[in-house]
Amino acid sequence: MFSPSRRRALAASTVLVALVALLPSACTSTTGGPVAPSGPVTTAGGTAPGAPASSDVPPEAWAAEREKAVTGVLRARADMVDRGDRAGWLAALAGPAGSNLRAGQSAVFDRMSEMGVGDVRLVRVRETTAPVPAVAGTEVEWDVRASLTYRLRGFDSKPRSFDLDLTFKADPAAAARVVLTASAPSGRPQPWDLPGLVVRRSAKALVLAVGARSRVDEVARRARTASARVAAVWGRAEPAVWIAPATDADAARLLGRAPSDLGGVAAATDGPLTPGERAGADRIVLAPGAWTALQPAGRDVVMTHELTHVTVRAATTRAVPVWLSEGFAELVAYAPIDLPESTIVAPALDRVRADGLPRALPADADFDPGTPALPAAYGLSLLALRTLADAHGTQAVVQLYRAAAGGLDVSTSRLDDREAAVDEALRRQLGTTRAELVADWQQRIRSLLR
Repeated sequence: MFSPSRRRALAASTVLVALVALLPSACTSTTGGPVAPSGPVTTAGGTAPGAPASSDVPPEAWAAEREKAVTGVLRARADMVDRGDRAGWLAALAGPAGSNLRAGQSAVFDRMSEMGVGDVRLVRVRETTAPVPAVAGTEVEWDVRASLTYRLRGFDSKPRSFDLDLTFKADPAAAARVVLTASAPSGRPQPWDLPGLVVRRSAKALVLAVGARSRVDEVARRARTASARVAAVWGRAEPAVWIAPATDADAARLLGRAPSDLGGVAAATDGPLTPGERAGADRIVLAPGAWTALQPAGRDVVMTHELTHVTVRAATTRAVPVWLSEGFAELVAYAPIDLPESTIVAPALDRVRADGLPRALPADADFDPGTPALPAAYGLSLLALRTLADAHGTQAVVQLYRAAAGGLDVSTSRLDDREAAVDEALRRQLGTTRAELVADWQQRIRSLLR
């Protein structure tokens, strides 16, 4: 929401402090500040050229006052979001009512309110660029990075974090009267940063989309379809937040990824995970390029797949091998799709024809973005889960997943061994072994190659 401003030109007596290069802004920055001499250096005329005047207030002299003032402003602004007080939200901003800063922040506030943003908390403030030395009575600017958390009412059971890069201005002699002069998301934006955002809320879906009403309607409709399909297999579907940005670049930024990571990806689930705890603040981000290229049935498959991840993550506490998590999501997503299995897993069969029959289930590395094995890994994982479902029933596979993902007691020495947890679940829940699964899975692949 905030981009640090360019430093104003100061009097010749001031020493410029270089801006921190990490800040994602349009300002010109260097990687270091001026080198101070070891002692008072003078020229024939007296004071060294460019040295601070003796009346200048150094930044360290009022650092505590700055921090206290900034923290107070940010906590007050967070409270204004919870209270729905736009005037209070805008009170600390510099500039006239019609300025770009005020207009932009007013729009952000409206989008946050419509989304149901609440429980905003300031976690940390860190000064990233100190103000330059200046005489009392002169206003100077400096930059900070603020870390905050929030929840979406009705959807988040846990907080989600975000960072902001902010620029403040104040007189060293009146540090309590700070004003905010610029702001931007630090790294990853949030949905409220998307201009043109349309919000559609129901009990099971919060759709945050940019585009025509028809696009918003379609995402909301397919979210309902996905919810019904996931509930039919898992027993319930988690209420989900769906984000449909206007461009793939926006999707990549929302996910904290490089655009190249989204090549061919139509959607992705993102959210904080703490080992041993359930997820509680997931987002499903649609990548418009790949998503709009899909047929209607394909869009339903993608959305059902991602909602499966969200629902499972909200009900389990331990990670499982990727072949199981992705294979299960594919199993749920393709359950109602009437297509020949050989068509659904065509990339996997092509890879088998080229490389031979796989001896083991796909490794986690096979699912890395951009790897040539990725499309085949999804198909091979689906075939493994279908092999289990045909032999033991879909609900038995659900119980297997629940057991492997935290419902099963395992020895401390094996807590981090996800494959070992699956082996134990195969034995206890289904009365089978990995070797038997792999043999049956290989036979299924052979039959599809004929």
